[in-house]
Amino acid sequence: METGKSTSGEQPTSGWPLAEAEPRPEEAQSAEVPTPGEGPGSGERSSVDGLGLGAVVTGILLLSPVAIVLGHLALRRAKRRPAQSRTLAIAGTILGYLGLLVTVGAVVAYTTTLGPELDRASADAHAQADVTAVGNAVAVALESDATLPEVAVADGSYTVGDTELEALLDGERTLELTGTSRTDWCVELGYESGDLSTVSYVGTAGFRDAACA
Repeated sequence: METGKSTSGEQPTSGWPLAEAEPRPEEAQSAEVPTPGEGPGSGERSSVDGLGLGAVVTGILLLSPVAIVLGHLALRRAKRRPAQSRTLAIAGTILGYLGLLVTVGAVVAYTTTLGPELDRASADAHAQADVTAVGNAVAVALESDATLPEVAVADGSYTVGDTELEALLDGERTLELTGTSRTDWCVELGYESGDLSTVSYVGTAGFRDAACA
């Protein structure tokens, strides 16, 4: 009986496994080296992600113009990238436009509503301080002379007898002192830039947010 021969064209076999053929050098090199711009460490991918991240950060900080510019640059550079690489760019661009709308809305609200209200409140506070200062000056003047002193409005100030007082209130103002004695008198200050328009200081009661009775 013969051994070691094959039949029907079969290769002879033995108890040892056949060694796999090693790849040729050019095939191994092409399998190991990624195509430029496609690998995980690609510089272009990292620059696109950096622009998108910058757009998101500046959008959160309400630096809207910067966020919009960075977002559009990131979108332009991410046109040939997977959808995931566009996420930060889209989010940053949306945040930029939302921040711009919020800023414009705040400016409009301030100039049309909040700003004028704050100006009127400030004028009322200044009027209260001015009429109180004039009233105190009148009281001091009456301590040495029972005659009511002359009061007047000057440019940026008030005068009570020979005393000049700095005015905090701007704009058109009127000042009047009425009374009959050291205790029965009232200083009235009129103005147009506030909500009250008229405040007074009574010798026996002090400040009032209304005209003299």
